Amino acid sequence: MSTANLSPLQLEALLDILVHHETYSEVLSFRDPEAIDRYGYPFIDAKKDKKACTDGIKSASPMLQLLLTRVVLPVPGIKELPPEFWNEKFKGIMRRFGDAELSESYDKGTLGLRKRLASAASVIHESVTRGLLNGVPIDRSPNLHGQYDAKNADDLVRAWDDSVHQLVYGNLINELFDQFAQSGDIESHSPAVKVAVEYAIIYLATFLHHVFVLSSEGPYLLKLLSSVHNLIPYTLMGQTLRIGNAGTMIAGFIRLFLAKVSVGAFSNWIGLTQDADAGMNLLQKIILLVMSYDSGDFRKVTDNIRKGSEKTLNEHLVAIDQHVEASREQHNNIRQKSIEEKKSIVTAILESKDPALAKITDAQHTQCLDYYSALLAIQDREKIVDTLCRQTPDLITSIVRDGVSVFEPMIRTIHKKVDLKKHFEAFQSFLDDLIKTSKGTKVANISKEKSSTLPPSVEDYVELLQRNRHLLYAYLHDFAEGCPELRDTWRDWMKNAVKVFQQKSEDKPGTQVLQASVKSPDVRGVREALQSMFDRLPEDMKLSIRDTTEAHSLYLSTLEDITIGRIQRIVNSIDTDKGSRERVMIGPGMYASRWQHLLDETIITSGTPYGPPRRGEDVKGLKAPGKTGTAVATDAVDPVAIQQEDSAKRKPPDVSIVVDTLGSQFKSLIADMASRDLPPRIS
Repeated sequence: MSTANLSPLQLEALLDILVHHETYSEVLSFRDPEAIDRYGYPFIDAKKDKKACTDGIKSASPMLQLLLTRVVLPVPGIKELPPEFWNEKFKGIMRRFGDAELSESYDKGTLGLRKRLASAASVIHESVTRGLLNGVPIDRSPNLHGQYDAKNADDLVRAWDDSVHQLVYGNLINELFDQFAQSGDIESHSPAVKVAVEYAIIYLATFLHHVFVLSSEGPYLLKLLSSVHNLIPYTLMGQTLRIGNAGTMIAGFIRLFLAKVSVGAFSNWIGLTQDADAGMNLLQKIILLVMSYDSGDFRKVTDNIRKGSEKTLNEHLVAIDQHVEASREQHNNIRQKSIEEKKSIVTAILESKDPALAKITDAQHTQCLDYYSALLAIQDREKIVDTLCRQTPDLITSIVRDGVSVFEPMIRTIHKKVDLKKHFEAFQSFLDDLIKTSKGTKVANISKEKSSTLPPSVEDYVELLQRNRHLLYAYLHDFAEGCPELRDTWRDWMKNAVKVFQQKSEDKPGTQVLQASVKSPDVRGVREALQSMFDRLPEDMKLSIRDTTEAHSLYLSTLEDITIGRIQRIVNSIDTDKGSRERVMIGPGMYASRWQHLLDETIITSGTPYGPPRRGEDVKGLKAPGKTGTAVATDAVDPVAIQQEDSAKRKPPDVSIVVDTLGSQFKSLIADMASRDLPPRIS
């Protein structure tokens, strides 16, 4: 077999593998407090680190830097943030979280909420960054006013692709802004846009369903969302928004959320004390109350284990208490020993104190693991509160103030032209509807002679978004009609932002394509670089890489087929009477597969005293003791079984040979690209 060149599909698969691995590895790197120091721009302080600025330091997190510098930093308002916002305040918060050493899923024996959200964010970031590197294909000339059938999955996908193409290369951005200025009905623009909106709704609904229903952490997350929702002073906020003077209104919000008043602050001010708690503002008090309430459930677990365990376990619990307070280095050493020697984290902890303590039954081991997990959960919440609410200087308050300051001119303009109270109430209404939908539906259960709760389906979330989308449309119409200068500001940003997703013209006769901006990565350059990396490999390695990329390309094609089928099932179900419809409990999307795969591959400590580590797929549905939430019945559907069946269908090939062989070279390539267009004082 010839190994001269990889085919376009193989190159695309190769890029997909490397982007996926690098993105997630960068996310994981932020467990290390030094990670933010190695990030580079914009977290470099030019005054304190002149050498780094002069030498043009390259980021140790190039995928994240590429997204930040190309997409986020140019956003209106954000681009006005002062350098110290990034290199002192935001960096300081990130450093504090790194220093806090929040717990690992491995130690707790379950997939925690932070793990789920971090992996979800990684997959979304990966999708956007892959678009930066791959570009939107230019070899098409879609007609948005053609025929599109909203009941056909293939047409939904085609409408989305055509709309994205016209956003990137055509005049659709201008047309949509003009459409919103004229009316709040974006879907009347064209058949393609109307159907593309339905496509987007299905994907958003799938994401919400995955978070709140398929995840074992869903009920717990719903409880947190409800708690925060109930603590927000909506009435006071609504009254503040009614103030006619914009400056007074903004000042009122700042006083409401950021003002600190306490006995400690007063005594410090008059000189009676120096270190008394200076108090918390309302924003921090909400964080404190939610975390404290949450910690109470975990404290009940530890108290019950202490009270209910046999006296012979007292020494074991003390050993675990001492380990929790140990150093980061000790934690890492014990964790590594647990993995290498194929024993649970609890066994490794007990052996490090006294080998005799490790001689416990499986039941006692389960108690110790639950105790350790609950202790870690309590400590995590205390550290989050300390990081956000109790440390000096108060970076979180300063960050919010800076954000309000740079957006204040926009807020003043919008306040003058738009009824913000109306749209604020609409947002509150949407949250009410989201929480109600996520709690499921009460249904009669004849066999048990009582009602039970039926978990929401993907269609339930589709209908949630469909009945609330007019709220967003109404705001965008009021904004576009009433604030023409701001409308043009955001229009210009979007037109520049999409340029980074353009491929360069292949110079085909008669082809006229808007050229990519100077800051846009050259897609052909990325592909040529990957081909060059491949060319330098030994022949036997080329064969292995080719086979792997071929298998991965087939895997991606399979995911696309599964996605089309699931979109069609959802569309068919929505058109069916609610009482007789098929309840679709897992939606489409390659991102959902990637997300689930990251969770499935997460290493989890053994559930028995001795044995190899488990994987995330082994603990699906297992929730940490102490995590309570809105319970949903599984009489009609078992989310765990659904995910296991889905994971079996979407099992990706082993691509470790690609990562091991080309991963570091790819990271260097992206680091060069990310540093190419930094400000002169940095690069």
